[in-house]
Amino acid sequence: MDARHVRTDADVLIAGAGPAGCAAAIVCASAGLRTVLTERLAAPVARPGEALHPGAETLLARLLPGGFADAVGARHEGITVGWGTEPRFQPFGRDESGPWHGFQVDRRRLDALLLDRAREAGAEVRLGCRVREPVVEGGAVTGVRLGGTAAPLRTRTVIDATGRARWLSRALGLTAPPRSPRLLIRYGYAAGSCPQRDAAPAIAADRSGWTWTARVGRDRYQWMRLDFVPEQGRPRSGPPKEFAGLVPEGPARSADVSWRLCSRAAGPGWFVAGDAGVLLDPASSHGVLRALLSGWTAGSLAAGVAGHVLEEGEAAGMYGRWLREGAERDMTELSARYAELGAHGFG
Repeated sequence: MDARHVRTDADVLIAGAGPAGCAAAIVCASAGLRTVLTERLAAPVARPGEALHPGAETLLARLLPGGFADAVGARHEGITVGWGTEPRFQPFGRDESGPWHGFQVDRRRLDALLLDRAREAGAEVRLGCRVREPVVEGGAVTGVRLGGTAAPLRTRTVIDATGRARWLSRALGLTAPPRSPRLLIRYGYAAGSCPQRDAAPAIAADRSGWTWTARVGRDRYQWMRLDFVPEQGRPRSGPPKEFAGLVPEGPARSADVSWRLCSRAAGPGWFVAGDAGVLLDPASSHGVLRALLSGWTAGSLAAGVAGHVLEEGEAAGMYGRWLREGAERDMTELSARYAELGAHGFG
C-alpha cells in the first residue's frame, strides 16, 4: 500500500512556533485539519525584528480576530531615514481615513498571542518538543520522529518553520547557498527617556553599515547595528550615542542574518516557511510579515491538498514560485540600496 494512504496521526505537523509556524497552524486548524504544532522551546522568547509595516495589520487582524493591542508598544507614521544622506522623515502614506501607521511589537507577546490563537483554533501545541528527523518513503515525507518518542508521528504534510535551523531542509539535503557576505547584527534594549526617538524609528546608514533605533514600548527602546565589514580589530558595536542616557537591559545580543534562499521550498508532503525558506537582514523591513504570509500560504495550500481541491504537485509548484519570486524581488531591491552605499556581493 502507498505510504501516503496509511492511517495518519495528524493531517499536518508544523515544526516551529514563531510567526510562520503559528500562522500555518491557525489556518490549518481553522480549516478543520488535525494540526500538531511543535516547538523546541518551552515558551516564546525575545527576538529582533519588531518593526512592522502598516501592511501587516490586515493580516494580523485576520489571524488574531480578538486583537493584538497587547503586543503593540508604539505606533508611528513613518521612519527617519539617513541612507548615506542627512536624515529625513519618510511617511508610510495616507488614505481618506488618515495617515498609515506602522508599529513596534513585542515579539515575545506577539508570539504568545499567535500561539494562544492556534490552540483556540484547535491545534495541538507541544512545547519543549524537538523534531528529530523526517520519515521519507517513496520520495515523500510521511511523518516525523519526535524527541522522547519511539514511534514516528504519521502525517500528510510537514511544514518546517524552524527558522535559521532549517531542520527539514538540512534533513532532506537541500541547499541554501549564501546570497550575501556573512552578516551579523548586534542588538539590545535600554530603559529611560529618549524624546528624539519617540515620534519615529530611525535608520542611519553609511559605507560601514547601518544603525536602527526605535521606541518599542513605554520608556523602552531598541537598537540594532549591522556592519558590512566584520568587527576585526575594533570594539564590538554597542548602544548608539543617542541612547547614552539610557540604562541597558542586559548585555547586547547577536544574530546571523546572512541572506539565504532555500533551493526548494516545497515537495511531496512538505513545505518550508519563514526564515527556514528565506532569510534577509532586518533592513528588508518586512521579515515578520514575510513569515506570517509564508505560514498562511503554506497552511492554505496544505488545506487545499487535504481537501482534494489541489494536487500535491500543483500546490508545491505554486508555493515554490511564490516564495522565490518574492525573495528575489526583495533581494534585488535591497542589493541596489546597499550598492548606493558602496557595499557589494549581495543578491
